[in-house]
Amino acid sequence: MRKKVEIEIDTDLIQEAIDRYHLADAREAVHLALRTLLNEGDAADAEHDDEYDEFSDLSAWEPHRNRDSG
Repeated sequence: MRKKVEIEIDTDLIQEAIDRYHLADAREAVHLALRTLLNEGDAADAEHDDEYDEFSDLSAWEPHRNRDSG
């Protein structure tokens, strides 16, 4: 179930999350934060979760640093 809510949030934190994880907007940043918080310690249970949405694969949100090869 989805519900629209109005929240006050630190815009600097939102912008840092958007930049660091290449997110589209504040909605994605909040969703990622909530998913990450709820999935901490539940990694084994998350593998058995039948529900999938665009945010289910948290590894896709991990920042990738460019490595110098030379």
